[in-house]
Amino acid sequence: MLRCVPLCQVACRGLRRVPWTSLLRQVTSHVQAASSKLQWTGEAGIVAGVGGAGAADVAKVPDMKSGELRKLAQAAAAEGASLELWDALAKRCQDSAERLNYWDAVHILQAFTEANVPNRDLFLSLGEALSAKASKMATKHVLDILAVYEAADLRPRALYVELLHGLVRLSRSMYAEEVALTLQALARYNLGNPTVIAQLMRTIQTEIKEFRFRYLCASAGALGALHACPADFMEILDRRARFEVDTINVQELLDNLQAFPQLEFSWKSYEDMCMEEFLQRVARFRTAEDVDQLVDPFNTLYFLQSNGNLESNYLRALCQWCLKGVHRPNIRSERRPTSQQLVTLHDFCLEHGIEGEPALQDALAFFVESGGGLWHQRYAQPLAYHKKRRYIRSDDPLEGVELPELPAPHSLARTPRAKQLEALPGLPMPEDTAVDGVDSEVAPRRRKESGPSPLLKDPEDTLVYRIRTRSRKGPRPRHQRDHLRKRDWEKQEVPGPLWYYGGWKMRPKYQPGQSLGPRYPYARVPVGPRGAAWILRR
Repeated sequence: MLRCVPLCQVACRGLRRVPWTSLLRQVTSHVQAASSKLQWTGEAGIVAGVGGAGAADVAKVPDMKSGELRKLAQAAAAEGASLELWDALAKRCQDSAERLNYWDAVHILQAFTEANVPNRDLFLSLGEALSAKASKMATKHVLDILAVYEAADLRPRALYVELLHGLVRLSRSMYAEEVALTLQALARYNLGNPTVIAQLMRTIQTEIKEFRFRYLCASAGALGALHACPADFMEILDRRARFEVDTINVQELLDNLQAFPQLEFSWKSYEDMCMEEFLQRVARFRTAEDVDQLVDPFNTLYFLQSNGNLESNYLRALCQWCLKGVHRPNIRSERRPTSQQLVTLHDFCLEHGIEGEPALQDALAFFVESGGGLWHQRYAQPLAYHKKRRYIRSDDPLEGVELPELPAPHSLARTPRAKQLEALPGLPMPEDTAVDGVDSEVAPRRRKESGPSPLLKDPEDTLVYRIRTRSRKGPRPRHQRDHLRKRDWEKQEVPGPLWYYGGWKMRPKYQPGQSLGPRYPYARVPVGPRGAAWILRR
């Protein structure tokens, strides 16, 4: 790859000064030599380096292992590669098919399919190797292999038998989402194996409580496409679908409605049931708390408008939510409408003839008055200095700015008794007379200042001492410790009773100490029903 280098840098790198004419001649020769190594292929002018990195990769392919082959195949599919590299990659995979990891083999086949490089021999050879490893695969790997071979229009009999047998084995431990995806894949490829379908239906009946409404809809649609919908089984799905619609919240109903178009197979009656329940709940919205059930109220607004189900009741409830939202702080943890959303809401209200809604007008007015919730700070926030931290002194940004005066200290220092009497009718104001012998201007209450230590000569030394000492060590009494005891006496085990040790007629027992090797690993007092007899059993 060519890289532009300034002529001044080229001249500075030399050991001696080179004339500009000879320097230009050298640079021209290098450019011509590099351009001669490039080969133009195709009408689009795609440059392929014959002696570049591609040839080096082709030379290294015969020595690559499973993971390296997978990475090379994915890179080649993403960035493009020559047919020589794909042929070398396929040959290496065929030679080491038995030693390839099954997950690497799946990704390699996916890379060949994505790059649209047909190679029937590679698919068949890897299919034989994968059929022997099908028992180790997860549900995702089985579905990926089915997708790859169906895209290549190949169905090796031995491989498909093992894959379907693996689905039967894995069906008992599948999640609800995996069951739905498996049924969708079988319906997509028209693989209606009766044994596999019956086992998956049995799993649905057993784990019916784990199936959300979206999975029920996908499973019913896939079974309908496979013509495997017995009446008793559909009654179970209908009861569960009715229960899900009645119990899930409004936001989950909306999520299901937005996910239905993405399903390849669905069940129309379940979709209509979900839409009907969602519209009934939205029609009952009246306050801001009702709209708070939605993650994005304006997303719901656009959804209702696109389906032709937008009504005035939802617009009024959304106006209430916006009025409450504009009074919330403008931070990321709070939900509040933006200026564009308020304008959009006003346009919708104008179409429905409710542009004079008081909540909407108040929300617009307060949003403009507050500058979108960004209140300006009149007074600078106080600084909190920390120890061992450097600060840079700068000019006061509010110097020369006229600020309103702060309230007087006596207005904030009223006693609780004076505040209670001030609110009573028929009594004079506290400014004119004193209450209970207390002057109207009372100094603010402060904490009692501690007196200086009698051992200090200067009382100010107490303040300096308290600022500099942040440790918990102080003159307060601490727990006394017996200096005659060892420091780790609490960690040591309490000696056992005397009857543990026995007399002179009994066999000796090993006391706490070091172990005596692999034969006597017990290093403590042998406590138990058998005691030392178990230790000295040999």
